[in-house]
Amino acid sequence: MKKRVRSYIPKEDKYIFTEDINYFKTGNKSIWGSGDKRTLDILKRAKIKGRWLNLAAGDGRYNLNILKKADLVVASDIDENALDKLWSITPQKYKKRLTIKKFNLIKRFPFKKNSFDGIFCTGTLHLFPKKILRKIVSEISRVLKINGRLIIDFATNIKRTSKSGGPVIFGKEPLYTLTEARIILREIFKDYKIRIYESDVIETFQKANPPYILNCKFIILIADKK
Repeated sequence: MKKRVRSYIPKEDKYIFTEDINYFKTGNKSIWGSGDKRTLDILKRAKIKGRWLNLAAGDGRYNLNILKKADLVVASDIDENALDKLWSITPQKYKKRLTIKKFNLIKRFPFKKNSFDGIFCTGTLHLFPKKILRKIVSEISRVLKINGRLIIDFATNIKRTSKSGGPVIFGKEPLYTLTEARIILREIFKDYKIRIYESDVIETFQKANPPYILNCKFIILIADKK
């Protein structure tokens, strides 16, 4: 696949959150690091099989973890530059099970009903207000099979600090509290069998634009569609 060098400019007023960077100048690992330990542990233990959608996959922080277990993974994002890096850093032996797809997750997903056995999404859903979040979850439910599995994370009580010590905020992000998020997630996934795990997270993202330290309370939700 040809390497693209054009970055995708963010439009935060339209809920398009991208880094506006050339991912092919960021090395052979994800700019978000190797992954949160709790999330990695859940992926290691989770039953992942069949066809999975990695929603808002970015440059592939967790994609290989899913790809090693699933029969097929569709890695999606609005930023083709990030997806091209994801493809390029995927070991050749796994590429036959990988498809990449560009689309905007706040619009109708370009997949038929009941297309996936599982859906994975991290680092994204907490950026949207409740109205749009409900719309995204509606599309997730449409393309996920009955008895299919959803694994997502949801950051709350977010504090991002730049190198200069100032705050970093993305557009009009809601900045949910932990209590709000618990209520919202239980309500919008009321038709699922859910398990919720919580932890405190501090991570440094030196290659983000701008670089920042993230301090938050973190929810990981595993939901099985009834």
